Amino acid sequence: MTGRFAKSLYNVLFRPFAASRFVFFGYPQGLAVRQRAGWIAVLVWMAVAGNAMALSGTELSAQFDRGLKAYDAKQYPAAFQIWWQIKDEDLAAMRNVALMLRKGLGVPKDPRKAEGILRTAAAAGMPNAQVDLAEMYLNGETGVPRPKRALPLLKRAADAGHPLGQYLLGQMYEDGNGVPKDINRAAELYISSARGGLEEAKERLASLDQGRAGKKSSPSVKAGNPAPKQPEQPARSAGQSIASAYVVQLGSFRTAEEAEAHWSQLQSNPMLASRPHQLEKADLGQKGTWHRLVIAGGSDRKPAAALCGQLTAMGQPCLVRRIAAPPLTAASEK
Repeated sequence: MTGRFAKSLYNVLFRPFAASRFVFFGYPQGLAVRQRAGWIAVLVWMAVAGNAMALSGTELSAQFDRGLKAYDAKQYPAAFQIWWQIKDEDLAAMRNVALMLRKGLGVPKDPRKAEGILRTAAAAGMPNAQVDLAEMYLNGETGVPRPKRALPLLKRAADAGHPLGQYLLGQMYEDGNGVPKDINRAAELYISSARGGLEEAKERLASLDQGRAGKKSSPSVKAGNPAPKQPEQPARSAGQSIASAYVVQLGSFRTAEEAEAHWSQLQSNPMLASRPHQLEKADLGQKGTWHRLVIAGGSDRKPAAALCGQLTAMGQPCLVRRIAAPPLTAASEK
C-alpha cells in the first residue's frame, strides 16, 4: 500500500470520526471471516473512490447519464464501458455493471463476478444491490440456493423501505424458506411492499386473505420467480418516491431547485447514493413555502436513527420523524 493510498484511506474513512464517539466503519470483533471481508472491500472501495478524484460531481453525473442514455437505447456494450470506467467512484454505476454482468447485457454473462461487485455495493449500504445479491442467492445463480445468505440482505433492504426487498422477505416468511414460517410477518411485509407500489405484493395479500377465510389460495409465488421487472432496471439518478414509516430529513430549502442541488452534492456519499429521496412542501405561513429534502428511513426508528447518527458524525445535519407525524413548526426550519 503506497503512502498516498494509506493517507487517503485515513482521510476518507477515519479522520471524520476522530473526534466522535460514533464509529461507523469499525466492525465489531467476532464477525465471521466472510462478513469481515465484506467490510474490508467497502473500506478499500471508499479509499479508492476518495483517492481517485478523476471527475467532479457534475462530470461524474454527466458520465453516468451517458451510460443511462446508451442503456435505454439498448446500446449495452457502450453502456457497460461507460459505467465500468466510473464504477469505483459511483455506487449506482457499480451496481449497474454488476446487473449487466449478471444478465449478460453487452458483456459475457458472469454471475460470480457480478456477485463480487454486488457484495461491495451491498456492504456499502445500497438497497438495490442488497436485493440484487439476495435474489442471486435465492435463485442459486452461482450454485445452490442459499437463503440464509439472502436473509440479512433482505432485512436491511426492507428496513430501508425497498418494496422488492420487503416482498422477497415476505415470501421467505410465507414459505418458511430459511426462516420459521410466519404468515403474519409475511402479511406485514406485503402490506409495506404494496404501499411502495409493487403489484405482486397486492396479489399475495389477496391470496393470504383467501387462505385465512378458508378458501383455496393460489399457489405460493416462489423466490425463483420474484417481481420480474423491477430488479432488471439500472439505477437512475432521478429521485424516486419513497414508502417508509420513518424518514430522515436532510434539510429544508426555500426552493425545490436548492433542495435538488443539495441532494446532488450528497450523492458522493455512498450511504445516500442509492436511497430514494423526495421533496415535501411545507406551508409555514409568513415564512412562505419551504421544501424539505427527505430520504427513506425504514419501517423502524432504530435504523433511521442510526443512519442520521452516521450522517451527523460526517457533518451532515439531519433529523428523524415519522411520516404521519405533525408538521414541524416554523421555528424548526432553516
